[in-house]
Amino acid sequence: MATGEHGTRRGVRAAMLTAMLATALPGGPFVGCAPRATEPVISGGVDAGGADLESELKEAERLLGAIIDSHNLRASRLDTLESRASLELRYRDSDGEHFDQCEADIFLASGDRGALRATKVGTNLLWVGSDGVRGWVFLLEKDPTSLTVYDRVDTRAWSSALDGGAADELILLAPKSVRTLGGMHAIPADARVVRLPDAPSGEPAGGSVLDRHAVVYAPFAGCEIALRFTADGLPAEVRVLDRGDGPRFVARLSEYTPAPAANLAQGAWPKVPRRIEVDAARRGATVRIYLDEPAAMMRRMKPRFFSLEELTAQLRPDSVKHVLAIDPVEAGGDAGAGSAAGSVP
Repeated sequence: MATGEHGTRRGVRAAMLTAMLATALPGGPFVGCAPRATEPVISGGVDAGGADLESELKEAERLLGAIIDSHNLRASRLDTLESRASLELRYRDSDGEHFDQCEADIFLASGDRGALRATKVGTNLLWVGSDGVRGWVFLLEKDPTSLTVYDRVDTRAWSSALDGGAADELILLAPKSVRTLGGMHAIPADARVVRLPDAPSGEPAGGSVLDRHAVVYAPFAGCEIALRFTADGLPAEVRVLDRGDGPRFVARLSEYTPAPAANLAQGAWPKVPRRIEVDAARRGATVRIYLDEPAAMMRRMKPRFFSLEELTAQLRPDSVKHVLAIDPVEAGGDAGAGSAAGSVP
């Protein structure tokens, strides 16, 4: 996009580039679990093939129990991950339909530290990161450049952001949230198995037991996701659920490849999706991310990538704004409503 285009258009692209982060930083700590069944999410006593729903649900629970154990082991091996990536974005705004492309470097370290740098023709557009406590967004495409610092990244800000709270970008900053849409968040013990209302679009009519069932759990307070697996035991689709009017985001994951990992034999390398496609219905956007040779190790990762002070000295933003996200439990309301911000020229 040319530097002379309208600032609003550039601002939209910067915001949507930030949204790309929401699928690009997988990994996470190991949490052991086994699913528990819940009531099937359909009406009637038999499906189109005449199968008994209760028996089918028990079969899905059995299959998914073994898959979840394998999934959580894979997640435990992705605590560190890095990759180059290509990003494609389609979105609508007041000027019509748009398509954009850029390149990225993605880094994830232990302790919930994460970083993503988006570039185009060698020019920095965006740097998003977290040191596990604070989060930050450097917007470097337009003049003047800016830095927003979130002085506390609380995972409960996910639900506030989804509800349109002022802490909108926190959902994109916390590695615990971004790994969720990447299908690499460990599944907790209170997960449940549900029957989907219908097979995902593009599936053969009826599909398999795994096509018709998903694992549902709450990665953060106030937010639930439905995770659907393939017969190979790998996540195929992640739906961030709404409170009644359909999924907010749908991430489709494919083209899995083993990520080389230190201290593991090649046969034990964790698999990651090279192709990640996210539909954000409310934003009218589709994001495609193609990971290039992901590795579950620190080959190019530097400690300074997760140091706000060093990054600020290097990138030298023209303005700095601090945002304090108030704990919704402590504040007795929406986290976004209690946010405070101040600018430093």
